[in-house]
Amino acid sequence: MNRPVYNNLLIIAGTGRNGGKTTLACMVIRKFRELKPIAIKISPHFHKPSGGLVNRHADDKFNIYPETSTAGNKDTGRMLESGASEAYYIQAYDKNVMEAFILLMSKIPEDRPVICESPSLGKYIEPGVLFIADSMEIKVKKDLTALLKKADLVLSPLAGKVDIDKLYFSGGYWIFR
Repeated sequence: MNRPVYNNLLIIAGTGRNGGKTTLACMVIRKFRELKPIAIKISPHFHKPSGGLVNRHADDKFNIYPETSTAGNKDTGRMLESGASEAYYIQAYDKNVMEAFILLMSKIPEDRPVICESPSLGKYIEPGVLFIADSMEIKVKKDLTALLKKADLVLSPLAGKVDIDKLYFSGGYWIFR
């Protein structure tokens, strides 16, 4: 099965909750802030959106919220604070994640860098670069066996073990050497 390719997309998956995915996303955003990256966080959990999230699309399959605030400690707010020009929060069940992602990406120019925190999206598409955030602190780890085979790098951002010096964005492509 051919999967869609998004060369301007860097996906950050993680082995569990509080494993450093957002910390890593913010590090990448800070490094490339002059390129005005766009940040996306995808969650399979539906709950009432907190302040700063504006409803752009809502139905029984998925919700898309642009983030408007850096106040508080929301992941999308942290991404804006780190230098993302725009940040979006998507709530989508696994079976609907592609539909939500395609709708949002249709509004984003192909030459803009996009950093997406999502454990599920990598199952359906080929990103320019795939990082996995891991932490020894996670007690129950997600099975990312299939993604680990495709990952460009596994990092431990919470342990300070991060080396993104070989990460570049040029001509609409993420490159990791």
